[in-house]
Amino acid sequence: MEVQDTTKVRLLEAAGEEFACKGFDAARIRTICERAGANVAAVNYHFGDKEQLYVEAVLVAHRCGFEGEDAVQAGPVAPAEQLRGFIHDFLCRVLAINDPEDWRHRLMLRELLHPTTASDVLIREAIRPKFERLSGILRRFCPDADERKIHALAFSVIGQCLHYKMARPVAERLIGPAAFAALDLDYLTDHITSFCLAALGSRPPRNPEGEPVADRVEVEAAP
Repeated sequence: MEVQDTTKVRLLEAAGEEFACKGFDAARIRTICERAGANVAAVNYHFGDKEQLYVEAVLVAHRCGFEGEDAVQAGPVAPAEQLRGFIHDFLCRVLAINDPEDWRHRLMLRELLHPTTASDVLIREAIRPKFERLSGILRRFCPDADERKIHALAFSVIGQCLHYKMARPVAERLIGPAAFAALDLDYLTDHITSFCLAALGSRPPRNPEGEPVADRVEVEAAP
């Protein structure tokens, strides 16, 4: 079903551009509606008010264009496979937008640097469930670890994934755009998974060339 030309979608796109450029306080509903080719009353009809429109725009930006759901692995799954699945899904969202000028990228950076009440909704509905899922996976590797250790491990995994978004402008200048582009989804998934497994005391199998093969992991948690 075609939804790209609906008023609601046009409003979200226009609002994303306006909020990313000016922030919540300086953005104007009238300007957003002019961008979207919509009546001012359409904001109240579809979103309720300016604040809810902003929250929806931030949630869209967080998804970063990734329309799929987190992969659900059927049957008994080794902890290392679960970890790889999480990293793959997380990177899909982080790497989905390659254009730093895209409003989704700019709005998320703005919200991360200057959190608003939208962050409360973002954390509750999108971030916390994923963080708890990751913590549960890491708990399988470290069943005796306290909460502080699990939190530090989780942030270490997340930090590696986010690095390729947050540090991109500097990284491209450091190694060149072509070399940075070579760090694609599959490569980074395998690299970060292998790196994390090593830190957790596990080791992925290797192919005949001696390279880690993290997508066929059958590793038990380290004692």
